[in-house]
Amino acid sequence: MRVYIGLGSNEGDRIAHLQFALKAIQQLGKIAACSSVYESEPWGFESTHGFLNAVVVVDIRLSPMELLVKIHEIEAEAGRVRNESLGYTDRTLDLDILYMDDLLLDSENLSVPHPAIAARKFVLLPLYEISPDWYDVRKQQTVKNLLQSCEDYSIVNKNISFSRSLKWY
Repeated sequence: MRVYIGLGSNEGDRIAHLQFALKAIQQLGKIAACSSVYESEPWGFESTHGFLNAVVVVDIRLSPMELLVKIHEIEAEAGRVRNESLGYTDRTLDLDILYMDDLLLDSENLSVPHPAIAARKFVLLPLYEISPDWYDVRKQQTVKNLLQSCEDYSIVNKNISFSRSLKWY
């Protein structure tokens, strides 16, 4: 199954956290592609710590819930402490399942495609870089069209030096 996973970090050694995530994701399946690293301001909360974001494409043989458990374990190993009652906060590592082939799933613990993709430029830009024609079954549009109609006007920039540091092969 082809899976798109969003990676983010805004606490500690951000690039090291993303690199850790890539190495851990490689243990789950074969990485097919990884975007450049993008810098963005926090989305949905106030913080002085900017984010580094990327998207990775991996071919896996896990169910959606098995993958969710695995990515939560990876986040915890990177020092993330989940506290859903606090809402969005600074974090060492944030991994989001964006797409799993053309699966459309809405459960108590997981929604695929991720329901907020179309509203987040920090997700859409790296997605567009590696897969502009990917079709979002929830929104019935390509990533390219989602990016063109996105109303998120936050600042998101590709960071070449961080991108060179991120290795997945």
